[in-house]
Amino acid sequence: MHSLNAVHAYFAAYPGRYWIAGGWALDLFADRVRREHTDVDVLVLARDLDLVAATFTGPRPAVENPNTGAQRPWVPGETLTPGPDVLAFPDDLFPSPVRIILAASDGDDWVYHRGRGTIREPLDDITLTRDGIPYLAPEIALLFKSRSDRTKDTADFHDVAALLDPSRRTWLHNHIAPRYPEHAWLPELTQ
Repeated sequence: MHSLNAVHAYFAAYPGRYWIAGGWALDLFADRVRREHTDVDVLVLARDLDLVAATFTGPRPAVENPNTGAQRPWVPGETLTPGPDVLAFPDDLFPSPVRIILAASDGDDWVYHRGRGTIREPLDDITLTRDGIPYLAPEIALLFKSRSDRTKDTADFHDVAALLDPSRRTWLHNHIAPRYPEHAWLPELTQ
């Protein structure tokens, strides 16, 4: 939790919305640290990049290639795309590396960038908090993780699936099944 507290303190001056995402979001939902984490993912709205640039000036995050880890300077004002583009703070700034993941949005709705705009939820509905730290609702975090067959993503699902209430389970099932009808998580979501 030391990493999350450091991120929360650093983002205190940030005037936009942000969410702890990924495995840490699931830990916050479960109210326990379930596994070791190599980094902290922070979700921000892509439309708020000007706020990111104005708030985090020294040091400014860099654009990171999520596949290779290669970084290049970020020029505020350049167009970055939700999904492939990630911003990274210098690794020595926090106890764990911190990555900014960009989210698509439309008005007051979060929009899943892989769902062709058809998967959307009100920003307030995807926002949960624990100890003042905003984090992504578990069904949203798991939707992102459902695209992968990484061991840690499958373990994350199995760790928190039983904690999901029926509406969260149904939502996740209904958004995985059309794209991946044979997905390994679907049977557990229908129990």
